[in-house]
Amino acid sequence: MLTLLTAALLAQSADAGPDLEVVATGHQTVVTGTRTERRLEDSVVPTEVISRAQIDAIGARDLGALLQQQQGVELEYTFRGTGISLQGLGPEYVLVLIDGERIAGRLGNTLDLSRFSLNDIERVEIVKGPAAALYGSEAIAGVINLITRRVAKPIEGELRVQSGYRTEPDQHGVRASKFDPDVRGGVGVKKGVVEARVNGGYQARNPYDLEPSDVATSGAGLNRWDVGGSVLFTPTDQVSLGLKTDYLRRDLAAVDIAPSGAIFDRRERSEQFNASANLHVQPGEHTGVTVRGGYSLFRDQIQQDQRGATYLDAYSQSIDRLWQGDVQLDQRASDHLVSLGGSFLYENLGSERLSTPGTRYRGGAFIQDEWDVFHAAPDGFGLKVMPGIRLDVDSQFGAAPSPRIAVKVDPSPSWTLRASYGWGFRAPSFQELYLRFENTSVGYVVEGNPNLKAETSYGINLAADYRLPLQGWVVSAGLFHTDLINQINVNTSQGVDPNNPTQFRYDNIYSSYAQGLEAALRMRLSKGAYLDLGYTLTDAHDVDKNRPIEGRAVHKGTAQLSVRYRPTGLELVVRATWFGPRPFYTDRNADGVDEQLWVRGYVNLDAQLSYHVWKDRITLFVGVTNLTNAGDVTYVPQPPRTLVGGAQVQY
Repeated sequence: MLTLLTAALLAQSADAGPDLEVVATGHQTVVTGTRTERRLEDSVVPTEVISRAQIDAIGARDLGALLQQQQGVELEYTFRGTGISLQGLGPEYVLVLIDGERIAGRLGNTLDLSRFSLNDIERVEIVKGPAAALYGSEAIAGVINLITRRVAKPIEGELRVQSGYRTEPDQHGVRASKFDPDVRGGVGVKKGVVEARVNGGYQARNPYDLEPSDVATSGAGLNRWDVGGSVLFTPTDQVSLGLKTDYLRRDLAAVDIAPSGAIFDRRERSEQFNASANLHVQPGEHTGVTVRGGYSLFRDQIQQDQRGATYLDAYSQSIDRLWQGDVQLDQRASDHLVSLGGSFLYENLGSERLSTPGTRYRGGAFIQDEWDVFHAAPDGFGLKVMPGIRLDVDSQFGAAPSPRIAVKVDPSPSWTLRASYGWGFRAPSFQELYLRFENTSVGYVVEGNPNLKAETSYGINLAADYRLPLQGWVVSAGLFHTDLINQINVNTSQGVDPNNPTQFRYDNIYSSYAQGLEAALRMRLSKGAYLDLGYTLTDAHDVDKNRPIEGRAVHKGTAQLSVRYRPTGLELVVRATWFGPRPFYTDRNADGVDEQLWVRGYVNLDAQLSYHVWKDRITLFVGVTNLTNAGDVTYVPQPPRTLVGGAQVQY
């Protein structure tokens, strides 16, 4: 049916009216790659943008689902949430920001993407490759920056109601229907020099089970609600002051089975609170000063209740507090835009699993010069060079320099070439520094190492865009390579002793690299209809063990068809993602040596059909996620096939 509908829409779309906004145009403003506002087409650093229109058309319920199809992206589903790998590097090397600010709450070095609702997000900006010269620790594989909404009209409002539906058999073979409601909305007011917005949402998800023969669940049940608000005061064109706050509470429920056969009911409650202030002053036509400050608190509680016994019952709580502030001066002089600034971070983590409360201070200073060497005329040559360097000093490991140089060349109106090379680092987490965890049921102890050094990286990215003579057709290709040294991993600190548990400790013992190719083709099939194709080749390699890194797919292919025929109000988005085989390592014959196992690839297929009425103020939609029911319980778990339907009202 989708094929027939798509063919019909394509046949009619020649007179469809304005083009559908399926990707950001070159005139869109971005900030992440340079920390200053730039038109997308002028940015020296390649930046991918997912707009608000795309978010609504795709129908993703959280950040993880939205990013699933992006080039170079892999999602990692665990019992603690959804992590992201970027260009072959794991979640610990990807920095996620909200309006350029960090948030607290990395668990096991992973920031759970399912915590991020898309309710108040205007766009998502993705910068791949080394960005530590601007943002410091963790910005090795790239930066994902969520830009929140501004109020555009005197009075505006939005309400979106949807529900997911699926049927699953239980351990007795009985199929049960499960509904997953999702309600979110917001109201904004703009009057004179003040604009204000409040938003909130509620989402629930039943546990899902990919192996119904036992009582364990594959994915946790979810109940979450969030509320937030922002105020922007702009007394003059040269001064603006913004205040923002939000609160999230999320409850997870799951059933686990230990290797010993013990059954556990697991409950987890996470709470997130963020508050920030942003002051921007433009004392002169070519001078801008920005001062920002923020506080982020993340509280996580886990309760493990053993069925039929109490010996392995457990409860743990951790509270992560993060204070941050930074100041930035932007000064334009002739063909140069110089940005310099400084930042300060204080973090405190208290947990029963740490041998001591974790506390760190970090200060950083950076300078960057965007030099417009040759202005790009409409039909001429253009060249921009952007060197920069940042120095961070951390109370745990000392100093870490992060230089970067980026170049943008426009040989002709059809071609754009970009290149960047930079250093990066990742600060050891409090878990790696101070963990003290003993698993008595299995017989091992893991302890932190307060003498850890920061991990360091060296990365290069090359990218080229070619705009074909056909309107709306663009070919893009890129190469990337990142070396990681002094990586932190668990090492045996004491030999095997039958009378004592095996002891492990975190050490800087690991090195690896990730390299590959990204290619994309965007085709404007007709007015209002686009087809995007992409391919990623990733070679992620463990240098010390001389083998591919576990869990990374070598090949990934993507396709997205986006069609909107305005006279009928119909809009269709179909997304297909193919992941090739990926390696895992397991000791299948109990000889003490891991064997390599290649898990076969799979295809994810998502689709949403929307019907816009009354000047797009009312939208009805129906869709499906993971239509192929891809994923398995052991190696690549992910939520099963789900039907989705709902409505959105905008004013």
